[in-house]
Amino acid sequence: WGQSPGVMPWWGHHTRGLSKSNKDRARSGTDARPRIWDPRAKVSSEVCGAARATVTQLTLADARRAAVDEYNLHKQVKRTRSELARIAACAQSSDTGQTPLLLYERWLARASLASDGLTAPLLPNIDPEGGLAKDLARHGASVDASTRAASEAVSKSREAAARWRSRRDAVENDVVDIAVQERGAFITLQLGTLKPYVKITKMHLGKLRALYCRASRRGKPLPDDSSSSEYKTFAFCVFALLTRYDSLGGAGYQAALGEHAFDVLYEKLGVCVECFASPLNCRYGTFCSQFEDVDAHFGSLGSFFSNAFAPIEGSFEMNPPFVPETMLLAVEKLERLLRHAEKENKALSFVVIVPAWSDCRYWRALEQSAFLRCERDIVNAEDHGFCDGSQHSRPSHERHRVSSYDTGVWYLQTSMAAKKWVVNDQVRRLVCETMKKARGSVKNVKELEKRYRPEKGATTAHPIKKTKL
Repeated sequence: WGQSPGVMPWWGHHTRGLSKSNKDRARSGTDARPRIWDPRAKVSSEVCGAARATVTQLTLADARRAAVDEYNLHKQVKRTRSELARIAACAQSSDTGQTPLLLYERWLARASLASDGLTAPLLPNIDPEGGLAKDLARHGASVDASTRAASEAVSKSREAAARWRSRRDAVENDVVDIAVQERGAFITLQLGTLKPYVKITKMHLGKLRALYCRASRRGKPLPDDSSSSEYKTFAFCVFALLTRYDSLGGAGYQAALGEHAFDVLYEKLGVCVECFASPLNCRYGTFCSQFEDVDAHFGSLGSFFSNAFAPIEGSFEMNPPFVPETMLLAVEKLERLLRHAEKENKALSFVVIVPAWSDCRYWRALEQSAFLRCERDIVNAEDHGFCDGSQHSRPSHERHRVSSYDTGVWYLQTSMAAKKWVVNDQVRRLVCETMKKARGSVKNVKELEKRYRPEKGATTAHPIKKTKL
């Protein structure tokens, strides 16, 4: 961690590891590009509109406080997850004792869409439309048992939020510094001697440094002295970010389109903004994300669902979490944006990546859109993949994962956008072909489950697909 003044920290530059000629090309935006993000893509303030706000530079004390808050929140979310697992096991009529996969993540995703849905970050305050109860019922619980279990889970989540708010200052006096250490291909960050620590690849930390300087320092580089207060402020921000997404879990919901497909979208259709991303998985430096409080320091525009995000022109990629309620709401907003842009005679374009669940309402809404410029493409599950949501904490050869579902690719554009960014057969073919380059080392979902969920008897069903929303 100690770094002599005047020396660039070896994990702090996004072109590290490239030859001199490739570095030059990466900086100039030609052939060679950093694999994990593309710094070429930039957008005007007109495209982002009111969502593009100036990020206030945090003081070291503010950054430390935010990191401590996230540490405390992580403990409460972990406890709530454990409570939900216990509640779900008790509610089931069978004796398997297995918690349905992504049960907490689906509950959280639905709650996040409601104005009063969260009692604290990552802690649901309600069970919207009985979604949690329905998930439990689909896994063997009776209607009465699932209703009681969902109510108890909401109570436990509210109690956790109350504990978090009451203990926000409990650990701060014990934290004097942030410890950053090299561990092979990774960097770990830890609040003093408190456990757990979080880890990130050196390449991803370099990406975060570049995004942070763009968003929070107006392009001014961080001091080379890593013991400076400015660099430690950055390190605390990284810790808060990593801890939030570690608490969130559900890496599958954070998966992103592969870099080769993104290159096609950028070069052929001018795509340079992502509607659903995070600083950890974004391909471009401008993106919408779920957690503006920790993400904005790295370039986030805030939530796609925010009223502040209302572009009337530009080219966007939309790959929302595979939760039917979230995808339906996203498609509905997309339609509103396109109608307004069409009325204003503006070029607005969206490439939409969603699972091919044809019995869900979001799929039917896409089929019926007046802005659909060609037939949707469907890529078979085992033929393609995505960048894994945990790519920032995995070896580089495990960045990609095979898709769990067939994927639909849709192109929705205003009349002006259809003329500016032409979606022809060649573009469609290139997008589908490059999606196949992100399959990863695992051939199918069954093998994926064995590798990452080796527990004997673990539930592998994805009942969410059957929910007609």
